[in-house]
Amino acid sequence: MTKRISLALIFVALFASLAFGAESADKVVARVASQDITEAEVLETIKPFGPQAAMLYRSDEGRKMIIDEVISIRLFALDAEDSKLDQTPEFQANLAAIRRTMLAQAAVREATKNLVVSDDDVKKFYDDNPKVFTQPERVHARHILVSGDADLAKVQEELKAGKSFDVVAKEFSTDPGSAANGGDLGEFPRGVMVPEFEKAAFALKNPGDISEPVKSKFGWHIIKLEEHIPESPMPFEQVKEQVLQELKAQKTQELLDARTTELEKKYTVERF
Repeated sequence: MTKRISLALIFVALFASLAFGAESADKVVARVASQDITEAEVLETIKPFGPQAAMLYRSDEGRKMIIDEVISIRLFALDAEDSKLDQTPEFQANLAAIRRTMLAQAAVREATKNLVVSDDDVKKFYDDNPKVFTQPERVHARHILVSGDADLAKVQEELKAGKSFDVVAKEFSTDPGSAANGGDLGEFPRGVMVPEFEKAAFALKNPGDISEPVKSKFGWHIIKLEEHIPESPMPFEQVKEQVLQELKAQKTQELLDARTTELEKKYTVERF
């Protein structure tokens, strides 16, 4: 059943451009062999290509280019009709497949048009699944990475003399991803860093604590703890939209499963 829904959603996107919209429907932008091409047809044709195509259409040059493409489509379609290509078995089979897809999509829309997920449904799902919406324990840390013992000794000497950790990181750290930010690695949970680094970082308890040198495959690390953040629930407002979409997907699945069962009873189905 999941496959049926996925294919249906894909076909919606593929054939969205076949249904012309109402906006600017009467505005004729071109004419080919006495057949009008409307603004609505052009807009529906470029819709699957997203915002970039719409932005291109707003410029004079882009508008001309897109309308020329639509004209080309109309020209080739007319030529195909004159050549009776629409009467070939291959064309008729493709046309029948497209028709079936559009009919199926119309039925799916009809079956799900009254689907509603209430705020109470969303809140209940959130309350009933606390483990799903839990942020794991994590730390916010900085580090200074050096490759050799001599550089490590220099870094330790600078820190012992009272030089700011972030200043020393900018000056000595060889980590290209964090050195410019004073060694700041941001927040990370367990399972992200190499084991030696992770063990040392999570062993630090208080903000400002600095680790002993830690050796990994990357070199020597000195780690400073900014914050140790315990496991905590994700705020409802932060995940509300995510839960809403998940529940809509679940209810859609249930509706289409039930409808499929009904239809299999109505129509004879044989599987080979």
